[in-house]
Order: sequence, then structure tokens, then C-alpha cells
Amino acid sequence: MVERIAIPRVVIAGSGSSSGKTMITTGLARCLAKRGLKVQTFKVGPDFIDPQYLTLASGRPCVNLDSWLMTEEDVLKDFIEYSQDVDLVLIEGVRSLYDSAEPLSLRGSTWSIANIIKAPIILVIDVSGINIGAAAIAKGFSTLINDTKIMGVILNKVRGKAHTIKARAAVEGMAKLKVVGAIPKLEDLKVEMRHLGLVPAIEKKLIANDIIEKWCHLIEESVDVDKVIEIAREAPTLVLEKPLPQLTEQSNLKVKVAVAFDEAFNFYYKQNLDVLRRFGAEIVFFSPLRDSSLKGSSGLIIGGGYPQLFLAELQGNASIMLELKRLIEDECPTYAECGGLVYLCEEIEDFEGRRAEGLSIIPAKCRMNRHSRFLSYTHHKVIHDNVLSTSGAEVRGHEFHYSTITVNGDVKYAYEVLRGFGIDGKHDGIVIHNALASYTHILASGQEHLLKRFVNNCLHYSRR
Repeated sequence: MVERIAIPRVVIAGSGSSSGKTMITTGLARCLAKRGLKVQTFKVGPDFIDPQYLTLASGRPCVNLDSWLMTEEDVLKDFIEYSQDVDLVLIEGVRSLYDSAEPLSLRGSTWSIANIIKAPIILVIDVSGINIGAAAIAKGFSTLINDTKIMGVILNKVRGKAHTIKARAAVEGMAKLKVVGAIPKLEDLKVEMRHLGLVPAIEKKLIANDIIEKWCHLIEESVDVDKVIEIAREAPTLVLEKPLPQLTEQSNLKVKVAVAFDEAFNFYYKQNLDVLRRFGAEIVFFSPLRDSSLKGSSGLIIGGGYPQLFLAELQGNASIMLELKRLIEDECPTYAECGGLVYLCEEIEDFEGRRAEGLSIIPAKCRMNRHSRFLSYTHHKVIHDNVLSTSGAEVRGHEFHYSTITVNGDVKYAYEVLRGFGIDGKHDGIVIHNALASYTHILASGQEHLLKRFVNNCLHYSRR
């Protein structure tokens, strides 16, 4: 039976990185929310930080869509599921519209997501130092691939009225694309950056909210918001020729799973937390920086983040460190990603050479190094059973870290690296006690069985 679904939606894509996508999408989300619209935001690609700003702006949790990690069916399923009962959907792209993870492939690109969900695109062009050149960029992006639906252009970082007139006339006259906004370059809009992105909003929530308000005000003044709404509402109806795969399983059994969440650890996908809950996890957030106990939890998850920025505070909270170490050594199911892996080591050294003790679960030392950047999608073959997977299976994810791990002695690895770097270029995922700690971040969509196995492990532990 054919199903037709109408969802007003628009993709905000860029002509390149740092073109202004986050500022514009976040500002738009806040503008639309202030107008009384229920806005759902999505972020294309592996990113934990932009979604924090989009969440803060719209008041609804942002969801990631990734056509490298997810099948087309999974992308469509998550898009429709999280767009229920909203007035408008904004999707923020990654890098340029066409950039992807592999040569001559659009898999993982913003374009591929727009194509899967049949969404119109607004292209953001940084026009610093160009005017007619903006038309060449706009025309190139709109014609490179057939069926690319660029329905509007936003000129970012215009220098003044004359610059705006020239660039607008060029794009509209030569590229035949409607300019729906021209945003001036303002020094006070600069925000603190870290590595390849913004500083997580959770670290400075009040400041982040002030920034979003400024972006919102600028968008109201510089962008034809009504036109953006019109473009979104003209998005075609999605036609589903067959039912999408649904995760209908819902456990009535409940088990407490403690999830580290504070300024040091806050990299979690919305889908992962929802899948954990469906399989029976009662998630209890805790702060390794401030809390002293875990209140009867039968599972631990320590996600990514920036623990190296809070070494003194983490080491200073001896009570939670002792509690975590006791639980893990008691074979409590534990899953740690990236920052969580770092926290489980014996010693952590930050960029300035300052050292602190970790939980001392893993016999290894971690050292931060600005010259050692590991950024990639990951594909691993499971070589040892662990809390997520069994030997012979495959796991997909991504990694982004500036740290290296030096292991002392022999350890058991969960993964053989097929793509990415992992811990030593060949392996990722240290298995110790009933814990798995890896550089790889997983996205549950399409790999829900990983978290089902984890929750089942937690249920088994709770019944001992």
C-alpha cells in the first residue's frame, strides 16, 4: 500500500566548511520557534556539537542523519519518525553540499541526504572577496548533479550595500537562483571554536543562548524568513512504495543504566538513547565531575567529550572514581567511547603536558597531541565477544580524536580495524572485565542489535 507523507522541510547546505550553515540554521530555528512553529532540526553527518546548538535553538532534540553510517531506508525511517507532529523541519548540512567520505562518491554527503528525503535546498555562499564569483559558485552547485533542487541562496559575509547589490544581481541574473538573504560580516558574531567546530553548548549554556539570540536577530533582519517557510512548505510529498523497517520491539523489563553527562562527557546520539530506552534501559544521567554515587545502576555508558579539559575536577572527585572502578571490576556492563576510553586509562596527559589519574581500568596511558589528528568513518570486524557484539560481526562508526593510547602489556581487542585508525592502526575496542572501550562512536540506527545486546547484559547483571 502506497503511503504519502507531507513534511515541510528544507536543507541548509554550504558552498564549503565555515560558510555559515550552523549560524543560519540555528538562527532560523530560533526565529521559527519564536513565531510559534514546532521545529525539528537534523544535522547531517557525524557531529555532536552543532546538534547541541540546534537543540537549544528549537527546544527539541536534534537528530543526526548520515548516509555513510545508515542505509537509505534507515535515513528515511529516522527522518519521518522524528518529524512527526512538527510544523517545519530544518536540516543543517555538513561541509559543502557535495563533499563526501570517498572519492567520486556522494555517500555521506549533504546532497545524498537531501536526495533521500526529497528536500529542497538553500545554498549558503561565503561571498567574502567575491561578487560575480558568487554566481559561478551558485550555478556550479546547482548544475553539477542532475535533480539538485537548490531553491534559494543566502549570501553570507557581505561587506555592505554595494557588495550585496552586485552579488545578488549576479546570482539572480546569471545563475537564475533566488537570493533569500544577505548577511553582513559582523565581528561580534564570532564564537569560540575548538578543533573543527564550536565549543559544546553545554559548557557555556548561557553564553550559547546569548549567541543564538544574536543569530536569530540577524536572521530576522537579513533573511526573508517567510520565503524560507514557503520553500519548506513546497517540498514534495514523500511517497513510500513499501513500509519502512520499524523497530517495534519494546521491552517491559527495566534496568537502570547510568550515562555520564556533564561538561566533560556529552557526545551522544539522540537515536542511541532512544533505542536503549526501547530495549528496557532506564537511563539515569550522572556527572563524573560532581556526583558521588550511581544509585543502583546495572550498566554504565561513558560517552565522548573533552575530559582532558577537566582533569583536575575529574581526579578531584575521588568518590565517583572509586564507585565507577568498583562497578566495572565487579563486571558491570560498561560501554565507553573516545573520551570515555580516555577516562578508563591509568593516566591522562593534556595538550600542555599536565597529567592526572584516570580510572585505571585499562593498563594504558593517554596523551593528547595537537599534531596527531584521527578523523574518519570506521568499519571494524569483531574479533572478540563483548558487551555490544559477537565475534564475526561487523560494526560501523566514526572516530575523531587528537589523543593516542600507549598500552602496557597485553590487552584483548574487540575489533580488527577495516577502516579508520582505532587504538594502534590495527585494532580498536579494548575488552576488559565486562567493559568495552573504543575510539569508535557508533550510531544505533541500523545497528540496534548492538544496544539490545548491551541492555540484555545489564539485565543479566541486575539479576545476579
